[in-house]
Amino acid sequence: MAYIIKNTAGLINTILTDAARKKISQGKFDIAYFQVGDSEVCYDCINNIDPTSLNVLIPQFNAQNTTQIPEKNRMHVKYPLFVDSTSGSTYGIPVEASYYDNIYNTAQPRGFFTGNTNNYSAFTTSAITLNPNFIVPNSAFTSGNTIVVERSNIDPSITGNVTSGMVMTVFTTTNITPLTANTPMFTYFVVGVTGNTSGDTSVTIQVDRNLPDFNTLGFSGDSRVIFYPPNMTYQYDSFTPEPYWATNVFNFESNCDISQADVKVWNMNIPWTESPAGLFNNTYQDYNYFGSTGYCGSKEYFGYTTNDGQNDTSYSYYYNSFDEIVEVEPKDQKAIAILHYTNQSIDNFYGEKFAFQDYDVTDPGATGQARNFKLSLPWIMWHKNPNGTIGEEFFVDPSGFTSLNLFQVQYIKSNKTSSFNDPGLRYFHLWDTHANSDGYPSRVGKVFPDLKMIVFDDDEIVASLNYKTNRSWTLPAPKLALITPNTFGGVLGGTTGLLTGSTDTLFVTYRFNNSAFTNSLHCNYYSTIKNLTNECSPDGTLVAGSSDVLVRFGNEFPFLISNIGGSPSGFTANNMKVLAQKVPSGTTRPNPAQWKEIDMQSQLSATSVNGYLTVTGLTGTTLQITKQMYDTAPLYQLHNYLTLPQLNESGTTYNFGDEYYFYGTLKTDIQATIYVMNYLCNLGQTQFQDSSNPTWSNTTAPYVTEVALYNSDKELMVISKIQSPEKRQGIQQYPIKLDF
Repeated sequence: MAYIIKNTAGLINTILTDAARKKISQGKFDIAYFQVGDSEVCYDCINNIDPTSLNVLIPQFNAQNTTQIPEKNRMHVKYPLFVDSTSGSTYGIPVEASYYDNIYNTAQPRGFFTGNTNNYSAFTTSAITLNPNFIVPNSAFTSGNTIVVERSNIDPSITGNVTSGMVMTVFTTTNITPLTANTPMFTYFVVGVTGNTSGDTSVTIQVDRNLPDFNTLGFSGDSRVIFYPPNMTYQYDSFTPEPYWATNVFNFESNCDISQADVKVWNMNIPWTESPAGLFNNTYQDYNYFGSTGYCGSKEYFGYTTNDGQNDTSYSYYYNSFDEIVEVEPKDQKAIAILHYTNQSIDNFYGEKFAFQDYDVTDPGATGQARNFKLSLPWIMWHKNPNGTIGEEFFVDPSGFTSLNLFQVQYIKSNKTSSFNDPGLRYFHLWDTHANSDGYPSRVGKVFPDLKMIVFDDDEIVASLNYKTNRSWTLPAPKLALITPNTFGGVLGGTTGLLTGSTDTLFVTYRFNNSAFTNSLHCNYYSTIKNLTNECSPDGTLVAGSSDVLVRFGNEFPFLISNIGGSPSGFTANNMKVLAQKVPSGTTRPNPAQWKEIDMQSQLSATSVNGYLTVTGLTGTTLQITKQMYDTAPLYQLHNYLTLPQLNESGTTYNFGDEYYFYGTLKTDIQATIYVMNYLCNLGQTQFQDSSNPTWSNTTAPYVTEVALYNSDKELMVISKIQSPEKRQGIQQYPIKLDF
């Protein structure tokens, strides 16, 4: 128990009583009466005392405790004021005037980077990294999965051991503060450490897949490697929740505290519900064995697995390289990346929800506006970036597109339970900042402000976020068209086309091969085209019975380079393979083990430079897929390019979905809705003018030190104490408020 400190505490200090908390637990909380009193005023104890100088006790929840003796306690207003005279009722009727309000704040940015567009730096402190103080000479990258890392200090104070975990490799440069050039950045799992594990000079590490061969390419200089912990609890979070209250009663004061642990990064999980093309589940672990399978239920909840489970007020789509919108139905969504803030600390660091208020042109940047939400991937090479600069920022309300009204609330509605749908699960689209030909930027996902979660659903961004895909760049989707067999570009294939009648649909994607730098996952967009019968195809050609397929690319390879020089500034490719699978038209999805791998080198070789594919060669060549090419092509086998874990294998071979942190940074404002229980205790001109206090004389006006709210059974629910005794005069009102 303590006294209210005058002139610093609130004018009225209010608390919910123990009896009220019990009533709330029973669903029986109500307010029916109020009292005002002067229980802590002594009018005649000292001659000429100023009642306002008297100290008032802080209100306590035990003003009424309804548990059994010996804890039971009841200390209502000891000396209430009478409503109308010197006797009779002391209870007034309060006026309910509850309301709600919103408050906003700016959350601390959390993630692995600091900075702004094209000027990001990687954090190198011990709070974020396990150890940032190592480099690898580029000449030491000679493929294989073992490498010697050498000490090169960024932060000499970090001397921790190098251990199994994750390592980010910033290829061909040591500059990470800030990040410079279009440098590929890959994350590997460290599966073995030998040699000097204290990390003072050098150490040999083994990673989960093969490294590039820079020695063959003749790259000079060094690459920076940054070690990160193997899981959230290793460094970012605690192993068990920190309790609010101490369990050691003999050291209560030092242990009774609120946890203030700060988890500085976001989690990420990527659930797959379909295996990537080229994965053979009779030998290799398919999506049923991928990491993050525990989040497949969330994938369905967010509307990305079944078509009939929800009715979305908007839909997922992307633009192909000719700026044509391609819709992605829920059943066709292979994987999503879920960003969440799951940790074992009790505190809620992000408030109730993301603050997504409309932009105010008269007060730009004001706290609470949705435009302040920014999700940064400083390492990604996004094919929709026409400037060809590394790094991308995503927004729910990007600037420069105000007239398009991109910031529009959307809802996921259940087709199975109508009670879910008033109005439904709220979300907003997530956008980049680059306009397509129709003026709109590309949407890449959804943000659920009430869940404080973000979902990337763009297939290519999801691919780049998977460490297993072995690339930090994204690839564009081509445009497909039909052509009459044996009539185009000298590519002979017979008079029978690849697609016949109206029953065939062709799924198409592609991959780039690289003999030295790295082989990676194919393009994760699956383009489709259905045959037409005796109708005009999209390119205007009359199709009669069967068709071959044309593949065209727009100018969306800003990071593909053919002139390597001393170091890469993007990625290179020696060869392209078109991947295709013919299925019956309808709802059939392609079988991961039945994709064909069609070599396109003969159609591109004339445009190659020193054995490397060029942007002009890709965008200036229309590729044709004939029936003969398709029929004679081998099956696409993903394990020829990526290290995949085999069935019954465990240990050192990591899989898709094994990521645990989001390698980026989130900046957002937060919002909390405050519901205010507000009761107005009105004291009329002639009311509450007499006190039951034995020291009071009716020759002087009474004072008020307390206001109490009671339920219909006159049990004390809320007790308020006034900072200093206040003189009763005229019409007065005491609003008693509690926030929820």
